[in-house]
Amino acid sequence: MSNIFEKTLHIDPEYQHLEKYVNIMYKGFWTPAKYEKSIKELDAPHFYNSMSELDQEAIRRCILAVSIVEDKVKTYWSALAIDLPQTIIGDVGGLFGQSEVTHRRSYHSLAEALNVELDEISEHEALKGRIDYLSKYIEVDPKIIGKKRILKKLVLFTALVERCSLFTQFYILMSYAYNNRGLKTISALQESTAIEEVTHYNFGIDLVNIIKRQFPQMWDEYLVELITDNIQVAYQSELNLIDWFFEKGVPSHLTKEEVVNFLNYNFNVVCRDLSIDLEFEVQEDLFNTKNSWFKAKVFMTTEPDFFDSMVSNYASDDEEIDLDTFNF
Repeated sequence: MSNIFEKTLHIDPEYQHLEKYVNIMYKGFWTPAKYEKSIKELDAPHFYNSMSELDQEAIRRCILAVSIVEDKVKTYWSALAIDLPQTIIGDVGGLFGQSEVTHRRSYHSLAEALNVELDEISEHEALKGRIDYLSKYIEVDPKIIGKKRILKKLVLFTALVERCSLFTQFYILMSYAYNNRGLKTISALQESTAIEEVTHYNFGIDLVNIIKRQFPQMWDEYLVELITDNIQVAYQSELNLIDWFFEKGVPSHLTKEEVVNFLNYNFNVVCRDLSIDLEFEVQEDLFNTKNSWFKAKVFMTTEPDFFDSMVSNYASDDEEIDLDTFNF
């Protein structure tokens, strides 16, 4: 058996269980064309003609907040095999990198359709706070060296980028279709993206657990304290973002309390999975009555069947595709 930091020319049986992530990504493969046409023809007119200024602003701000993650931060997975050169890890990282390209291009197209100005990022303090904490995974700490630096980077990226940063925006954007207020295709785009982000997160946690098992001495008090501090900073930044999303008011079908409750739930998941001694208050009754629909649609889905459940203009498996005219 090779350890996770050793290069192999084959799939070591020790890591064969990670093959499931390859299968999930192949099964759920999609391109931006899946949603672009319906967003432009159906959701964008509804957004401009039937939604209040309050709703439009909350939606634009959520899309802007997602876009800075999808467009500015996420180059990690494609280079993962440099740090962890196991064959299967390189395969999964490459597939995840491809999906991040799909996410970036999809949100760029969505931003254009709804007139979201991506160059406004630097104008908003709440967004700058997110960029600051999301960049922590690449910061060099002189007290963390060698392979432990790889673990620190993996933990912070997995926790902060893949789970803590995006899901309140997915929740808000999907809530419109859930409450029969339109934006059905935009909601489907969020669902596709969210399911893949959960898959990325789960893979990252699996890798963290492998390293902790093989090198328990790396998971020391200093690293745990650093992770704890970063989670707390991220939490405050995400609270500030929720305030910013709803600066002009809260959409009529939502409450700020339920969005914060959902945020707390996600942070608790991260702390539980990393065995971090932090707990954020989740009101169970509020979760069951207001938040649980998202868990059923996204967090309980491990292998997405996009062709059965999603709204799109996507070709099915038995349709002939002309690569010369296909809109990638």
